[in-house]
Amino acid sequence: MESTAAPTAGTSLARMLSVLDAFSEDAPIWTVDGIAAALRYTRATAYRYVGGLCDAGLLTRVAQGAYALGPRIIELDRQIQRCDPLLTVAQPVMENLLHPNRGQVVLLCSLFRETVLCVHQAGHDKALALSYARGRPMPLFRGATSKVILAWLPERRLTRLYAENQDEVRKAGLGSTREEFLASLKTIRRQGYSVTRAEVDPGVVGVAVPVFGGERTVIGSLSIVYSEGRLPKHHVDQVSSALLRAADAIREDLARYAERQVRNDVLYARHGSARLRTNDPPCSRQQAFMMSAMKPIPIPSMLLSRRDLDSCSTSCFGSTR
Repeated sequence: MESTAAPTAGTSLARMLSVLDAFSEDAPIWTVDGIAAALRYTRATAYRYVGGLCDAGLLTRVAQGAYALGPRIIELDRQIQRCDPLLTVAQPVMENLLHPNRGQVVLLCSLFRETVLCVHQAGHDKALALSYARGRPMPLFRGATSKVILAWLPERRLTRLYAENQDEVRKAGLGSTREEFLASLKTIRRQGYSVTRAEVDPGVVGVAVPVFGGERTVIGSLSIVYSEGRLPKHHVDQVSSALLRAADAIREDLARYAERQVRNDVLYARHGSARLRTNDPPCSRQQAFMMSAMKPIPIPSMLLSRRDLDSCSTSCFGSTR
């Protein structure tokens, strides 16, 4: 059994968590001996890590000596789908992008390591056979959804990505040299959006814009995809403008949420406020919290330092560097 997980250096916790990277659609079940061989750990270390992950519910034993991903991951995924701030603020924005109805599908994707993951999909056109299913890693160099994220990454990271993926960059039409690669991404940045046709799924055209978090770092993308023929070229500007407005709305709502969260945490730390003392279900609390994000916050400003508020973006939506 082969694994795509690379040998991991670093802390013991990082090495233990790297065991999870061995599990994939192609290799959903592993033995301790297989994990030890794939990750170059001693058998004793592999047993210790697998035991710790099982205790946390991140792995579960499915047979004698065989393990699969555990129920805690299912629980966490449910929590993300119901309570994640990005998803909470983006869903109503995405629903608005389904009008007027031209059979489009709206995608919210995020950057994870060197891949792009679909976070949410809105629309029900079954004629669109989209590869962007929730949680499925997609390449960073093909499709508007991915390219528009790539275009806003720091140059230092782009240089490393090019050095490690020159063949993929060339096949994606992004250039045969580092200079051509950076120039093609600069064109996307200058335009503000990306448009591609049939780069990931045949017969599909996509328009995508970046989604920014704190410090204007790119955290994902917002896309609309159509079957070819349903998006005339003269409508691309109209669609991209709607996407840019939607992405700005998401960024602004995330910033409001983050600032409110920082204020709440500062008050809790300084005055012991029972900020979670309520009988409401957790996600009802989250939704109410998000809905109130745009209301005035009756907290005396002298309780908060400028540094408290300035830390908001970095603490909640860190840099992708």
